[in-house]
Amino acid sequence: MTHQPLTPAAAPPEVRAYGPIKFIPGRKGGRYPYCHSLVIEGEETWVVDPAGDKDYLRHLARTRRVTAVFISHYHEDHQKYNYLFPEARFYVPAPEAEAFRSLEAAFTLMGLDDPQARDYWGEIMVRDFNFRPLENLVPFEPGQRFRQGGITLEIVAAPGHTPGHSCFYFPGQEVLFLADVDLTPFGPWYGGQTSSLKDFEATLERLAGFQTRTYITAHEQGVYQADEFQEALTAYRQSIAQRDDRLLKMLKTPKTVKQLADGHFFYGKPKDPPFIYHHIERQMLTKHLERLLGQGRVSHAGGAYLAEKRRDGASLSRLGEKNCSHPSRSR
Repeated sequence: MTHQPLTPAAAPPEVRAYGPIKFIPGRKGGRYPYCHSLVIEGEETWVVDPAGDKDYLRHLARTRRVTAVFISHYHEDHQKYNYLFPEARFYVPAPEAEAFRSLEAAFTLMGLDDPQARDYWGEIMVRDFNFRPLENLVPFEPGQRFRQGGITLEIVAAPGHTPGHSCFYFPGQEVLFLADVDLTPFGPWYGGQTSSLKDFEATLERLAGFQTRTYITAHEQGVYQADEFQEALTAYRQSIAQRDDRLLKMLKTPKTVKQLADGHFFYGKPKDPPFIYHHIERQMLTKHLERLLGQGRVSHAGGAYLAEKRRDGASLSRLGEKNCSHPSRSR
């Protein structure tokens, strides 16, 4: 059984409240380079992933004392407006803490070795994403809880997208912020060197059993109730098996990683700048190819990969369909 990518609903155009938690829709419908943010107003004011609506967040900074900013992971589109809250404590995933202090540390997590790419991305981070080394940095760990009054924020480990990628659960309000488990038609993104396809799959397996009332993603549709969350998560998980299947079909003749990346396997068309997106394509392709190689579903010789055949002569490219309802696992 296969699942077609779902067409997500539009993100809510207005602020929504879930008790003391406010959903702040990001610009461009929460698409990159923006994301949806949360504001928690209790005895203190907290912000989650401040990269949504600049006007709203700037007004908040002028009218409320924001004491804490929680950031789900180090990617630039989740911390675009950190600078609006200079007096806040910044709570970040412990495995990625250095990437909030240093662009060099972020480049290492990304696997960005090319000098041209590093120079370009360093300029973009400062000019377009307002990067500056964070002070008042507080690393957090999975399972840690933060409380103010009757509000609890619990750290839910969700690695794969990045090593420290985290979801935030508010048990009192039955709200789970999924960050970049974003349920978009693109599917899971694991394009950094330290991203992990295996860890992303395990994260999705755990989240499939996470029961709550409201699920909030950082991009696109943004708000899901329980039934639509499960449907969207099923399609999102299945996209990994579909990628395997499509890749194996392409490998009926030998191809190198470069040839596959040059064909824009994930993005479907050229995107600018090409040296950044080619890097992402190669990273994601390599993760699939290494796993398929370990499973004996492809062979590797002379720098090229080739789909193996079963003893009965049938191509292994269709075997991925057996995992469609339970695959082993944007932008």
